[in-house]
Amino acid sequence: MMSTIRPRQADVLASYDRGADSYETLWSPVILPPAAALVPSVVRTSDWVVVDVGAGTGALHGTLSAIAPTARLVALDLSANMLRMARTHRGATTVLADALALPLADSSADVVILAYVLFHLADPAQALAEAARILRPGGRVATITWAWERGPCAAAVWDQFLTDANVPPAPLRCVNAGLDRPSDVAALLRSAGLTTEQIRCERLSHQWDPPAFWKLANEAGTNGIRLGGVDAATRTDVLARMQAGLTRLAPRDFLWEGEVICAVATKDVARRPARCRPLPGRTGRSPAGQGTLRVAAMTSARDNRPLVAELPVHQPIARRDHRSMTAGHLA
Repeated sequence: MMSTIRPRQADVLASYDRGADSYETLWSPVILPPAAALVPSVVRTSDWVVVDVGAGTGALHGTLSAIAPTARLVALDLSANMLRMARTHRGATTVLADALALPLADSSADVVILAYVLFHLADPAQALAEAARILRPGGRVATITWAWERGPCAAAVWDQFLTDANVPPAPLRCVNAGLDRPSDVAALLRSAGLTTEQIRCERLSHQWDPPAFWKLANEAGTNGIRLGGVDAATRTDVLARMQAGLTRLAPRDFLWEGEVICAVATKDVARRPARCRPLPGRTGRSPAGQGTLRVAAMTSARDNRPLVAELPVHQPIARRDHRSMTAGHLA
């Protein structure tokens, strides 16, 4: 059963906007390998449109481009700071959008990727229903969720210092219940009308060094959020005691371990687009205050169907069959 207690969108967004830099340099490289390894199972060279939902800083952009060099790659996320890095660091085409209300047309995408996303959402089933809606018949979806994580002892020490200083707990930003077993993931995919092709688990581990752990814990994640909610004097005192406490830990106390569930599923060729309950805001917008995006400015070269709702029109982009998609940048 899916947990009835789910993260609030505002809390998840605040944590990623706040910790985008640390995420990009420290955490993303740790969790990227399973996602990069999953891409060849879901993306084909012949694909026209690949949508990375919850793309963050665009870490998968290079892998996707290498496998499908002529595809239209669209990176969607709700964090403007994350998407800024995706554009500036990787040249990604980005859309500021909600995974629960994608601003894309029915049957417009060949592939939808939801890597490390579903456990952050208020309604994971709705996100998969949206993925199924925008997939063309025969299109594929890939998901990655956590089976379990075992944080380093240093994280528990950090948390205890905060608790002892009466620092309020951080808001919920990740719930793995209902997504942490292969059977649960398969059932959720099935509920969206998607047929599971493969599910596998992969173990991960990372040995943090104290400076990197300090930077990550201080700037991002739940402990970083907690520190942001206290006054300057309390923050300075707590950080000083934390730093002294961490110096007494052994290297093994900085070991992080986890296991992910990687899944690939397809949309039935005979299946009609999923009918999702109406949600407000199915309109993408520019993350840099560039205004609302215009409806149906980009089309799929496969059948000339509209791809993205609400896009600014820029120069045409040539396709292999000499038709074109308008809209040079989504954001």
